[in-house]
Amino acid sequence: MNPVPLLSAAACVALAVGSLAVAHRLRPAVPEGELPPEPHPVLSSIGSGLLSGFMLLTGFLVATGWAARSTGILPPRGLYLADVAAGTAVLLYPALAGLPFTPRYTTAVVFFAALVGYTMCLAIQLRP
Repeated sequence: MNPVPLLSAAACVALAVGSLAVAHRLRPAVPEGELPPEPHPVLSSIGSGLLSGFMLLTGFLVATGWAARSTGILPPRGLYLADVAAGTAVLLYPALAGLPFTPRYTTAVVFFAALVGYTMCLAIQLRP
């Protein structure tokens, strides 16, 4: 079994949860008795756009990386750098959007970050 995708998933989880914790630490404290503010609903459309772009790019790299084994035509290396940059933006987005650092949101970020890290690593590893 190849441990690199699992290590990549763990690194992405650490990045996403760490940035969420740092953003929580830097935010002003919520007065006692008040609930933490919820993220603005408009922010979900930005996250959806980031995620769509990341998934399209990663899907393209997976398909072309797989096809390159028989055709020998490789995608440019810059696309792999763009995929890593898009993946990083997707992982940092919850912290920048003001997502509260609660167990509910942290669990969602953990599963999401693991998926992002795993797919991004597989796209890179499929390059012959």
